[in-house]
Amino acid sequence: MQKVVINGDYLAFNTFAGVSRFATEILAELDLMVKDLKVELLTPEYVESLPKFKNIKIVKIGQQPILKWKNTALPQYVKKQDALLVDLTQAFPFGVKGITCVHDCIPELVSTAYSGVFGKLVKKPLKLIQRRAVIKNSVAVITVSEFSKKDIACLYHVNPEKITVVGNAWQHIEKTAYDDAIINKYNLETKKFYFSLGSRVEHKNLKWIVSAALQNPESVFVVSGENSYSKGFDESQFPKNIIFTGYISDGEIRSLMANCKAFILPSIYEGFGIPPMEALAENAQIIVSNTSCLPEIYSKSAHYIDPYQLENIDLDKILAEHVEDPEAVLNKYSWEKSAKTLYSLICRCMR
Repeated sequence: MQKVVINGDYLAFNTFAGVSRFATEILAELDLMVKDLKVELLTPEYVESLPKFKNIKIVKIGQQPILKWKNTALPQYVKKQDALLVDLTQAFPFGVKGITCVHDCIPELVSTAYSGVFGKLVKKPLKLIQRRAVIKNSVAVITVSEFSKKDIACLYHVNPEKITVVGNAWQHIEKTAYDDAIINKYNLETKKFYFSLGSRVEHKNLKWIVSAALQNPESVFVVSGENSYSKGFDESQFPKNIIFTGYISDGEIRSLMANCKAFILPSIYEGFGIPPMEALAENAQIIVSNTSCLPEIYSKSAHYIDPYQLENIDLDKILAEHVEDPEAVLNKYSWEKSAKTLYSLICRCMR
């Protein structure tokens, strides 16, 4: 029976974002399903914090920095073991084929995602690497939404039958304890503030939040997330009713979602968009863009906005629009369902 090797580079990432969440939760469920398979999670030797698995074996090799490790130690090991590679993090390692996850087509479709000198330098190589991974180095492709599946099939001229949708989900938030200290830290009143979560890359559309804050001065807007992409942002020049928290814990995120008046995701482009689903699980209202995958994922449970419309933003009017109970959306997505889909695909691809 062919061995399965899963890329564990996400365990060495400096921050925990959507790709890491996807790998973490999918593998926790997949571990319960692979009793009859030989499955290994490969990580660099210096990774200290490891998941606890029952059936997936963790193997540590290599001391290289993670960007080098994924193109040296990882493919070398996979080829030596004659294994099936499963890459859930868009590592796209050189020289080895396997099941490739493409979370989105940002390098191809979102020009504003790569700004500055460094962004312009890496954009073209990223496009070429992703294109090569999909067309030449994949025995199968997975992605997180039907929207992304259509993008991949169209951009890379791939037969849609080669692409399997393995969605994200929300159940992980129930495993996290509330941390209400952040509510007290900023003197927030329950259901009196809006919450937004995400990095400062341009397509996340912080300018919509700023516009909303300027036009709704009586409301408070809490913006959290990674600041590493925030060059050009001077927070001191933003409206005083915006609170920037920086990177915060899962417990703090859960508390903010449970207590906010509404969660806002004004992104211009998303491959899936996990945070609004987490907010729905906390019984929060959600305001999301009417672009990319978001209408597919959130159906009639969300209040939709045009992310390019920066004038006449009336949040009370937006929230007054009728939405349906989120139960249908929450029932549709689960990490267990997604892991079962991946498990079936792995079995079909094995020799």
